[in-house]
Amino acid sequence: MNTISFTPSVTFRSNTTMKKVDNSPRLGNATLAVDTIERPAGIFDTREKAVKTTLGLLKSALNGEKADASLMKGATYQDWDKLIKIANNSAVTPMVYDAVKEFPEGSVPPKILQRMKNLTLQSEFQHAIQEDAITDLSDKFAKQGIETIQLKGIGFSMNYPVPQHRFGGDIDIFTRKEGTTTDGYSNSWNETNKIMLNEGVNVEDYKRKHHKHSEFKYKGANIENHNYFLNKESIPDAKKIDAYLHKVINPREQALPNGTKILVPSKEFNSVFMAHHAFQHFAFGGLNMHNLTDWAVLLKKDGLNFPDELKGTKFEKFVYAFTGLSNKFLGTNVKVPEDKEYEQKIFEKMTTPPPKFVPAHKNRALAFVDKMKWVYNNEKAAAEYTGGSAKKAMVDLLLQNLTNPKSILRKV
Repeated sequence: MNTISFTPSVTFRSNTTMKKVDNSPRLGNATLAVDTIERPAGIFDTREKAVKTTLGLLKSALNGEKADASLMKGATYQDWDKLIKIANNSAVTPMVYDAVKEFPEGSVPPKILQRMKNLTLQSEFQHAIQEDAITDLSDKFAKQGIETIQLKGIGFSMNYPVPQHRFGGDIDIFTRKEGTTTDGYSNSWNETNKIMLNEGVNVEDYKRKHHKHSEFKYKGANIENHNYFLNKESIPDAKKIDAYLHKVINPREQALPNGTKILVPSKEFNSVFMAHHAFQHFAFGGLNMHNLTDWAVLLKKDGLNFPDELKGTKFEKFVYAFTGLSNKFLGTNVKVPEDKEYEQKIFEKMTTPPPKFVPAHKNRALAFVDKMKWVYNNEKAAAEYTGGSAKKAMVDLLLQNLTNPKSILRKV
C-alpha cells in the first residue's frame, strides 16, 4: 500500500479557522467587527476565480513584482475570507501576505491583514524551530560518522525570495555513512533509528522491513527519516526513479538563515524528487498550490532537468503538464509539450480538497472492510496516471495491517 499522507503537512490551519458568533467573525477568543467596506459583492462567484486570484498574488511574491491591487477590486470581507482560507489550506499565506501588504492603504480589511501577518509570524517561528532541529540532529549523527542530507523542506526554502515564508511541515532526511554510496537503501537507517530510541525518542515505523521512512519528533519538529525516497510499491516506475535518485544525490552544503550549514541534494536530485513528490500527491490525493510554488521556484533557479533515462514514463507526462501550469500561473518560461487536458486535471486536483477516509465502524473487522474498499477505489482512480495495480495495493494494505493492527482505524 502506498503510504502517502493525504492531507497537506500543515499544522496551523485548525488554530486559525474563522468561527462565528452572532454572525461576526472571530479569531481565537476575540470577536472581530466585520470591516465595513462599501463594495459590490460577488467578485469570487466561483472557487476557481478565488484560486486564480491567489495564484496571481503568489506569482507577484515569487517574482519580486508589485502585486496588481486590481485583482481584488470590489472584494468584500467575505471574498477576502475565502481567499485567505484557500491560501491557508495550501500553506502559502505568508507569500500571499508578501504580495498584499504593499496594496494601497485601506484596500485590505485590517482584520484580514492581521490574520495574514499572524500566520506569517507562525511560519517564521516554525522555520527557526526547524533550523535548530536539523542542525542539532545533523551534529548528533555526524559524531557517529553519519551524513544527514535534508530533502526539500527547509533546505530548499533558501531558494525562495523570503525563505522563512515557505511554510514547512515535516523535515525529511536521508542518512548515510560519510563518503559512501548506497544501493537502493540508506546504509545507516537502522543505526539512526536506534540512536533516537536510545535517547528515549518514540520512533514509529522502524520495525517494518524495507519501509520508506520512520517518523519521530525532535526538538519540536516532525522528522521523516528516509530509508529510500519514493513509494516503490505504489507506482511501477518508482523503482527506476528511486535508483536514479540514489545515483545523483551528490550532497552539497547549504547555509540557513541563522548561519548554520546543512547538507542538501543536487539540483538533478531535486528536479526529479520534488516533481515526483507532487506526482504522488496528484495521483493519490493532497496536491495543492504549495507543490506548484516549489516547482516554479525550482524551474526559475535551475530550469527543467529531466533525465534521458526516465523518458517514456508516465511520470514524464506529468512533469510537462505541471510545468505548463507553472508557466501559466507563476511566471516561469520553460518550453514543454502542451497538454491542456492533463493540465486541467492537475489544476482541478490541486484546487479541490482530497477525499478522506474515516472508518464508519468502531469494529475493527468492519472498519478494515471499509478501508479496503476505499483504497481499492482510490488506487483504481490513480492507476490511470501511475500504471499501478489496485489489487496489489490491497495486498500491501492487508500485510501492513496484519503487522500493525492499530493502523486499521487510522485516518488517511
